[in-house]
Amino acid sequence: MSFDFKNIDNYSDDEFLNSLPEIELPYSKSKDEVWAEMMTEIDKTKAPVNKTKRLWVVYSLAASLVLVLASAAFMRFYSVTQYCPKGEHMSVLLPDKSRVELNANSSLSYHPYWWQFAREVKFEGEAFFNISKGNRFDIISRYGSTRILGTSFNIYTRKNNYKVTCFTGKVKVFSNLTQDEVVLYPKDYASINRNGQIELEKGINVKEKTMWRDHIFFFTGTPIQHVFEEIELQYDIRIIKNGLSDISYTGNFKKSNSVDEILNWVCLPLGLEYSKLSSKKFIVRPKQTK
Repeated sequence: MSFDFKNIDNYSDDEFLNSLPEIELPYSKSKDEVWAEMMTEIDKTKAPVNKTKRLWVVYSLAASLVLVLASAAFMRFYSVTQYCPKGEHMSVLLPDKSRVELNANSSLSYHPYWWQFAREVKFEGEAFFNISKGNRFDIISRYGSTRILGTSFNIYTRKNNYKVTCFTGKVKVFSNLTQDEVVLYPKDYASINRNGQIELEKGINVKEKTMWRDHIFFFTGTPIQHVFEEIELQYDIRIIKNGLSDISYTGNFKKSNSVDEILNWVCLPLGLEYSKLSSKKFIVRPKQTK
């Protein structure tokens, strides 16, 4: 059909389209081949996106795991240490409202953020513990350990000595050397000797064991070296001990007395004398005969 472009307005759209010449374009690939190639290209563009998304998920999970582990480690190993210096006494309140009265030169440490999972303290020195009822409570020291549920008791752990006095409730004492253990009830007293064996005494006067809480120091047949060591702790002084034999001392004194008064009371009946080298340094030796 010939088409008169001068009179184009006289033709309908269909007549115009039908008048156009047919043109055949050569194709080297079939429709199925073209479709397959197109889908391959689409998959290529999707793959990096999916891979990136998977890596992002993996990294997010790893970061979350690291954060959880770091938080748990901080809670488990972060510790608080309380130290009572020489010449002083100190009261410490634990997270569960348990109260510990520290004697001079004593220390305890615990994990405050892990407390709800394990009530445990590491302790050296001497202290009176008043433990709130609850889960197991462990006190770890160099030579012994004590486990309680809810009770009050006194622990003395200095050098090679470990002594526990039970006031109320019951406590279990362990020897770290021999793995021996014993359960203490009120008025029971246990000590661990140099061989790691536990020695038990019953029906003792428990008040004598904690007179230090009232700043009174009571000794019964105590080696004189231990007496002078206690004086050093309570008054934050140094005592040089020369030529002292195996002497035992029985007596008591109050912290309100001066160092000179205490040394005079201890030395005089034992045939000893002392000299003051400075305000913080003294020397004790057998009394010289003229």
